[in-house]
Amino acid sequence: MRHMIQGAVFALAACGLALPAHAGKGGGDVPPTIAKTGRHDNRIYAGINWNFGARNGATAVVGYRAAKVKASGKVDGYKAELTWVLSGAPMGFGEARVKYLNGRRSVQGEIGVGFSGAHEAFLINGGVQGPFANAGVDYLFNKGYLASIGVNSLKKVKAPQETLSCPNGFILNGNTCTEDD
Repeated sequence: MRHMIQGAVFALAACGLALPAHAGKGGGDVPPTIAKTGRHDNRIYAGINWNFGARNGATAVVGYRAAKVKASGKVDGYKAELTWVLSGAPMGFGEARVKYLNGRRSVQGEIGVGFSGAHEAFLINGGVQGPFANAGVDYLFNKGYLASIGVNSLKKVKAPQETLSCPNGFILNGNTCTEDD
């Protein structure tokens, strides 16, 4: 019995001395940390609007959207666009607008200023842009309101970028963090 007790004490002592040498070893893989960062989503677009009010008819639209999506998914930026009257007035230059946009990835509100060549008037604008669809109202000074609904090639703003990182002592191996040997 005395030899068994001595053997057990020796085994425990050996394990106790060996454990610190293996601390942190063999813990397996660790999931990486996902960090989101903002990004720009800039694109040229085209569309068609149907107008009501000061002019009834169709208008072709071409423009440029510069959008910045933040890590939180909030979006802000601007749009610049030109329109060409297709019906409801003599064919030709319609409106030029510059708009500030703000909102979420899927829907942004817009407010802006511009000039209507078709009505020879300055304008202020308010509207909304969603994926592939828009609506807005221009107030043409001394001419009235010009409302529009339309479709265009602007899809949902891109998502924030995601990057993977590992804690100290680990390296990224695919989608997991493994110990750096």
